[in-house]
Amino acid sequence: MLEIGIIICVALILFLLIRNFPLDETETLIRKESKLKKFLSNLFKKRREKMEQNIMKALDNSAELISPREIEDAKESYDTQDPEIAKLLHEANEACEIGDFDCVEEKSLEVIGKDKRCDQAYVFIAKVALSKHQLSDAREALEMSLKCNVDNAMAHATLGEIFLEQEKFTDSINHFQKAVNIERNNPVFRAGLGKAYMMVRQYSKAAKSLKRAASLDIDNKEYKELALEAEEKQRSHAQGLSHRS
Repeated sequence: MLEIGIIICVALILFLLIRNFPLDETETLIRKESKLKKFLSNLFKKRREKMEQNIMKALDNSAELISPREIEDAKESYDTQDPEIAKLLHEANEACEIGDFDCVEEKSLEVIGKDKRCDQAYVFIAKVALSKHQLSDAREALEMSLKCNVDNAMAHATLGEIFLEQEKFTDSINHFQKAVNIERNNPVFRAGLGKAYMMVRQYSKAAKSLKRAASLDIDNKEYKELALEAEEKQRSHAQGLSHRS
């Protein structure tokens, strides 16, 4: 009987507490709990978004990283022992290939700030000037490059391109020939030399140079077509001379 009495008393007390507990306070508590859940949910959402952004940023940065092997190749290509300069020149070259000349200019100037006699940096500056059709500025940059290193093949070839555009064909041939002498297996230099020879109607030399360019870059249709054109003009020119004689 005593146990039953205790249970009844406890039940009565609970009933009185629940009946006297204000309904609006209960609703307020539920609302507060709901707001808290929403607040925490937003916090976790923001944190998740922040983590995702950091992951994406890390992935983007990793794509820009240069491997130690690439650094060593750049040091050899650009004749420098400074890994930081090699890295900057590598980045400038990649930017040049995709036409991001603002980046090329930034990297090149940074290199010159570290080494005023870095010939390749001036070549990249010339490429920037050429992208803006500033031929005189490009020539000055290339001449500075050759003062720093007379054997910079790219500087000679780029001067060859400028002189070709200016119809100074003898100068163009001279610089393309120097570039070829320094880097004999570069198809771009060979093709440039062939184009210059074509302009002065030295078709035999043009055909020889263009065929060599085509053999070095077998997927380049332009070189093949130009080589065939040079050979055809060579034959026509030879036939014309024989008829005259």
